[in-house]
Amino acid sequence: MLPDGDIPGSAARVVRAPIARPLPGALLWHDRQFLTLAIGMALGLFAQIGLTAHLFSLLVPALGAPRAGLAMATMTAMAIAGRMLVGWAMPLSADRRLLAAVGYMAQLAGSLVLICAAGTNVPLLLLGVVLFGIGFGNATSLPPLVAQREFAERDMQRVVALIVGISQGIYAFAPALFGLVREFSPPMAEAAAIGAAPWVFAMAALIQGLAIAAFLYGRKK
Repeated sequence: MLPDGDIPGSAARVVRAPIARPLPGALLWHDRQFLTLAIGMALGLFAQIGLTAHLFSLLVPALGAPRAGLAMATMTAMAIAGRMLVGWAMPLSADRRLLAAVGYMAQLAGSLVLICAAGTNVPLLLLGVVLFGIGFGNATSLPPLVAQREFAERDMQRVVALIVGISQGIYAFAPALFGLVREFSPPMAEAAAIGAAPWVFAMAALIQGLAIAAFLYGRKK
């Protein structure tokens, strides 16, 4: 069996960094690239899952339940399209951390647009959903690809298992925390609409910004 895109009879493509050094035992937990990758993935998925858990109910007041459902379906379609586009267009030499950061930048922009929509501006609500969806799929697919490039083959399984497990353990609490912020946010003048939740979107944007910083800080000099 060959990786997708390889031609039978051609040389296998090398995607792992040849100079990656093994990190046995506790050495992995002191590695800047591993820590920033794990933190970046966990933060990005925390913001993504937390906001998604509440987004439908925040869209319903302005869009109604049927159109809010279509908006969520559109976000899913954008997630698939974004993942396919990256998979099709990403060269082997691409800076995968930078691509992951760009995906979170799109989601951060979507969160800011949702703040500006104030729960009533339908075009801005839809634009925010589209931007948020563009980076949705790559938030889970790109971090393992980053690990594939940055770590030795003997460490690959452990790195991927750890970053996925850490992320799952952290973002499991995201819906509850976002719910608390939504419930106890101080009233704001621009939040008069039922579907407006500026503090919820602002928290998502802040966490996404921290995820971007973690991915970029871990890039090799």
